Amino acid sequence: MPARDLRAELIAAAARLVERAGSPDGVSLRAVAREAGVSAPAVYGHFADLGALVDAVLDEGFAALGAAVTEAVDRETDPAARLVAGCRAYVRAGLAAPGRYRAMFGPRRVAGGARAFGLLVEGVGACVAAGRSGSRDPQADANLLWTALHGMVTLRAAAPDVPWPAFDTQLAQLVGRLALLTGPDAAPA
Repeated sequence: MPARDLRAELIAAAARLVERAGSPDGVSLRAVAREAGVSAPAVYGHFADLGALVDAVLDEGFAALGAAVTEAVDRETDPAARLVAGCRAYVRAGLAAPGRYRAMFGPRRVAGGARAFGLLVEGVGACVAAGRSGSRDPQADANLLWTALHGMVTLRAAAPDVPWPAFDTQLAQLVGRLALLTGPDAAPA
C-alpha cells in the first residue's frame, strides 16, 4: 500500500471546502481536518496556519490553470487557433471550480495570475508576428482580453441560468474582437 500523502490530502480537502463555501472565508483548519479525516493538530505538521494552507490551494489552482492552458495551446499550430484554444481552456478551468477561481483572483492572490496574463500577451504577440492580428499593442489588447475572459467566467458562474450565447461562439467572438484577429479565427463583424 502506498504511503499516505497527507499534505496533498489536506490541500484537496481545503480546495473542496473553498469550492463549497465559494471563498476561503468559510474555511477553518478544523473543517479541513474533518474533511480530510484527520485530527486538527495533524494539519499543523504540514501548514503553519490556515493562510499557508489557503495559499497552497491557490498555488495549486494557478498550476492547474496554467497546465490546462498550456495543454490546449500545445495541441494547435496556428497562432490564432492557439490563442483561442488557450482562452477556451482558461474559461473552462475557471468554470470547473468557480469558488477556487474567485479566491485565486481575490485580494490575497491577484499577483498569482501574472503567468496567465503573460501567456495571453505571448499569444497576442505571436498572432501579430504571424500577421494574424492587427494589434498595435499586444500587452494592452491582452489586458482587455484577460478582463473579458475573467468576466465570462465570473458571469457564467454567477448566473448559469441566463440564456448566454453558445459558449464556443461567444468565446471565439470575444477573443477574435479583442485580440484583433484576422483570418479564419477572426470574429464575425
